[in-house]
Amino acid sequence: MKLSHRRDPAPEGHWCLSEVAVFRDLSQVEMKAIGSQAPAHSLRAGQIVYSPATRAQTLYIVKRGRVRLFRVAEDGRTITTAIAGPGTIFGEMRVLGLRMNGTWAEAMGPGMLCLMSDADVRRLLLSDPRVATRIVEQLGQRLADCEQRLTDVMSKNVTERTAATLCALADPAGDGRPAPIKLTHEQLARLTGTTRERTTKALGELADMGLVRLRRGSVVVLDLDDLRRTHH
Repeated sequence: MKLSHRRDPAPEGHWCLSEVAVFRDLSQVEMKAIGSQAPAHSLRAGQIVYSPATRAQTLYIVKRGRVRLFRVAEDGRTITTAIAGPGTIFGEMRVLGLRMNGTWAEAMGPGMLCLMSDADVRRLLLSDPRVATRIVEQLGQRLADCEQRLTDVMSKNVTERTAATLCALADPAGDGRPAPIKLTHEQLARLTGTTRERTTKALGELADMGLVRLRRGSVVVLDLDDLRRTHH
């Protein structure tokens, strides 16, 4: 996998870390020191960021966009285990107990990642108990989310899984309402572990219920609270 490097344009030097939850207890000076060791790389939609063949011990920090973490079943189906949004960390890093275990990572759209080596993680992150604590918190939440997604695949129908995925992707717009989710039916099908045809039918059901509005290449969530109740 080849990532495009982008020079840090911010004079503070910590732009890649300023909105990442695990660094929120640090000062600007401390973030600048860490940020200088975390080069930024741009992503394009559909780009494979990580595959089981990747050998390097690298920590990936999502700055912008979303990255889908998924596994491939024996029958060829893809099972999404997590959707890594801004501020999320992932990768193969034994010192953190972070393992991909056959997981792939794919950019869902244009975005930006920051990368840190094993040596820099040891030297800059684990030496600071504030950051180490935040990392443990996020990894614990990641495990819970992964278990929930795998449970959903086994126990929920396609409409319920589609509703759950849309809730996870819904970001509030400036007026507090969810912004349009830029996603094709095929992309949503991969996220929910089903076919495009079944996803289209599920979206139609949610639209008939007045929960979403369908547009070309995007879905608008009309009532986030009711949509959540659909899959709970």
